[in-house]
Amino acid sequence: MRSLLPQTVVFTTAGLLAGCMPIHAQQADTTVGPEIQYQSHCARTSRSYDAQPSGAEVSIDNVTFSGFHQMPISDQEEIATSISQETHAYPLDGVIEEALERVRLGWQDRGYFNVAVSGDTRTLAKNAADVHIALFVHVDEGPRYTLGGVTFKHNKSLADVKRLRALFPINDGEVFSREKIAKGLENLQKAYGEFGFANYTGVPATTFDDEQKVAFLRIDVDEGRQFIVGSINILGLDDLAQRALLKDAPIAIGQIYNRRLDELFLLRHNSLFPDCECRTPERLGMDEKAGKPRQGDRDRQT
Repeated sequence: MRSLLPQTVVFTTAGLLAGCMPIHAQQADTTVGPEIQYQSHCARTSRSYDAQPSGAEVSIDNVTFSGFHQMPISDQEEIATSISQETHAYPLDGVIEEALERVRLGWQDRGYFNVAVSGDTRTLAKNAADVHIALFVHVDEGPRYTLGGVTFKHNKSLADVKRLRALFPINDGEVFSREKIAKGLENLQKAYGEFGFANYTGVPATTFDDEQKVAFLRIDVDEGRQFIVGSINILGLDDLAQRALLKDAPIAIGQIYNRRLDELFLLRHNSLFPDCECRTPERLGMDEKAGKPRQGDRDRQT
């Protein structure tokens, strides 16, 4: 039996010009109206950045791969070039770790999903401002896989498997690319967000047929609850500005919450929401247990 307890989502955005704009929503299968809130700026956004390291900058001048490789030399050169194009700050251990991770991802994007890498460096030149190093990477690339198929589990609300499969920009039989699989998972999350599943999660699991060199991907879907908009609040703006912004609200009260429309709204009013954390998933705060707005979220409801 499905639980009918109401749930709360809280969106927090930050801007430079306008006040706080909450949108409240309720779960689609409840009679009680929990709320969603997203909030533009009440005070100037501040960010904390670490100070620039006092040590020298590190440049990777040469990248050398060792091991038995099936990957074409042109692809290896592309990976090496991407690593040597940027400068890095100390500590050196962090530079090496990042470079090895980029090597690993480069091989995975080309089908070598179980690749293993290790590396070392040699200093080429050093002064107070700059350190130039050579990077030596041993790559055990393993088999190169193609995609055998993508399946979905527990996708009850979005049951059209063909439409879900089309969200992945890779066909069965193509090289198994980590980058393309990641894009498909992102598209899947967006699709559920358009249908009000604000707390959707998908857990990918990959199995391999080493004899046929084929990888199979299964997505275990946790749809969560579906939400509809219950009320709209605006805080921090004068009445005229509030009414103008309400007229352009992307979703009306009673409609299913749509994450894509929410993002388009922020884009359309970019001057009110410049470069703020409101565009990150972290602004979504769930209060499923309480079934009501968190303390302070009900101020100045419209």
